Amino acid sequence: MYKLSLKRKSLFLPTRKSTNGGNRFLFLLLSSVSVALFLASMMSPASAAPAQTTARKQVYNKAVEQAQSDIEQIARRNSWQGHNSKVNVFIPNEVSQNQACQRPLTASLPAGNKLDLARLRYDIRCDDAKSWEVAVTVKPDIYLPVLVAKNTIERGEKITASDIEMKKRNISNSRNGHISNPDEAVGLTAKRRIRPLQQITPSQLEQPILVTRGQKVIMIASQDGIEARTMGEAMKAGRKGDLINVKNINSKKVVTAVVDDIGVVRMLYAPGQ
Repeated sequence: MYKLSLKRKSLFLPTRKSTNGGNRFLFLLLSSVSVALFLASMMSPASAAPAQTTARKQVYNKAVEQAQSDIEQIARRNSWQGHNSKVNVFIPNEVSQNQACQRPLTASLPAGNKLDLARLRYDIRCDDAKSWEVAVTVKPDIYLPVLVAKNTIERGEKITASDIEMKKRNISNSRNGHISNPDEAVGLTAKRRIRPLQQITPSQLEQPILVTRGQKVIMIASQDGIEARTMGEAMKAGRKGDLINVKNINSKKVVTAVVDDIGVVRMLYAPGQ
């Protein structure tokens, strides 16, 4: 707000003495009105008139609104914690040829498209009397605390809690995914060497080898609530859930079993079946 400081005498311009008191009163009145108008003009901001809405502004606002809504939906679905995002909107120049829409715009995914955080595409449509449609692209930057290596993790090394930490990273272009819960990595082994502060992805990890080739293992067979155990020899290495061939040490019969734990397999069929 403008602050105008005027001395009292500035309101009264010098006048010649006149025997006509009415003329003097009229002169002073006009001077006061002029000052009042000047003050009003100084206090009224030039930006009081609202800016005219354009089709480009409408499309931009709708694209941002839709992109942020989709990002929040994905965040809730994946239980993201502590994320923040910003979006970059790319609008074709020909949108300036359209007049501002008189109705709220609508946004939809192009036919056959799925939400892709690396590049969001929308068809934005105006359904007033002069209907028009424009295709826009939104490239978001989404920052989320994810798992990174605290130190070098060698290939085949089992991940421990001391090997990892959480850091905020832009996950928009993480084609191999990300890990936001340390429990999903602890106990797994690295498929390849991971550098310090490198983001850890699911594709870099695998279940540890629980059974090695030639190892003596416990074979467990279950049927009708009855469990039997015997010793066997693993014919190949395996991780949890892997199907491997195991030779029964007593019968020398080779059966298929599922790796269950370190040195333990579960037979798919009970002996004799």
